[in-house]
Amino acid sequence: MLNQILTNHSAFLNTRHASFVRKAICSVEQVFAFQFCQAAVALTFAVFISDFKRKAGMVPLISEKWTRVLKLLLLVPLFVYAYALLTLNGILTVDLFGFVLTLLGTGLVVKAKVDLARHHTWTGFCLDAPQLVSRGIYSYIRHPLYAGVYLFVSGLTLTVALHTSLYLVVPAGLALTYILSFLAVSASRETRKLEKKLGREFTEYKKQVHFCLPLRKYAKQEQP
Repeated sequence: MLNQILTNHSAFLNTRHASFVRKAICSVEQVFAFQFCQAAVALTFAVFISDFKRKAGMVPLISEKWTRVLKLLLLVPLFVYAYALLTLNGILTVDLFGFVLTLLGTGLVVKAKVDLARHHTWTGFCLDAPQLVSRGIYSYIRHPLYAGVYLFVSGLTLTVALHTSLYLVVPAGLALTYILSFLAVSASRETRKLEKKLGREFTEYKKQVHFCLPLRKYAKQEQP
């Protein structure tokens, strides 16, 4: 059964590669340039999400044992992604789309962390006495850090699925399932905590600003 699954996956990869062969970039120089750009984006992303410092007044939103699991599992898709990039021997059109997703995701993460400044905490934690941050990217997106991670993961998934074997796709997929589920739960609990702590101020902000889409800009309401 396992051999059949692996055979089917290999056939899928071959079909995908054949369908894009005329649009693939195959020169060594272009592949190297693509690898370098993707590696630079991935390194920037990894640096900006890797804030492990425990800040004063920081409280957990989720049991810390599950947060430790998250930190360990983060390494799995990143290593598989690095392997996919290092062994790349051609670039498909869809790879360029994947690069755009990782670039946009990284840009959101960097901008969000800069705008949060001292208010930033590691995923799974929240300040016990939070303040509403509604400047910069937060005036357009309520959870730009999470949105950035989702975008980056989408681009990463395209590269991993098209350029690695099922032996690597499965563990990376399982790790990503846990990571994205953790983020969803964390975002939900953070929202409830902010509603409780900040009251009407956050409720009004939540009404105007979407979770992850920049649909409109936040306009602070004057208090009567």
